[in-house]
Amino acid sequence: MRLIAAVVVLTLVAIGAGALAGLHLFAAAERVADAKKSATPPPLASSYAGSARLRKLSPIVTNLAAPANNWARVEASMVTESMSDEDAGILAAHISEDIVTYLRSASVAQFEGSRGLQHLREDLTERANVRSSGKVRELIIETLVIQ
Repeated sequence: MRLIAAVVVLTLVAIGAGALAGLHLFAAAERVADAKKSATPPPLASSYAGSARLRKLSPIVTNLAAPANNWARVEASMVTESMSDEDAGILAAHISEDIVTYLRSASVAQFEGSRGLQHLREDLTERANVRSSGKVRELIIETLVIQ
């Protein structure tokens, strides 16, 4: 009889200790969640100066060199220094011509995988930078569809 009473008492003590520990952990988790909600995220640092502008290029559709029946559609934007809208429009037209010329000399195999897309981005950014005499900082490829 004493053994059963001891087991019951120990069981009740274990249940009480578990309940207290659970309540303590729940309260601590609520405090952490409330602290995260009220914390303000740090401001994002931009790698561009205040004079940089994002200018969207018109969509470009052209055929590829190999295989001949494949077409590519590219939507891109360029990050430029501050310049007039007229100069930016002329520059965008020249860069679009360069993109068409580049794509017409490329094959589908060059764009396969993430590495191929990265090379395409770097090549087009370099061409845009040369064409603009350093006024274009980056060419951002928004979409690339090959069919």
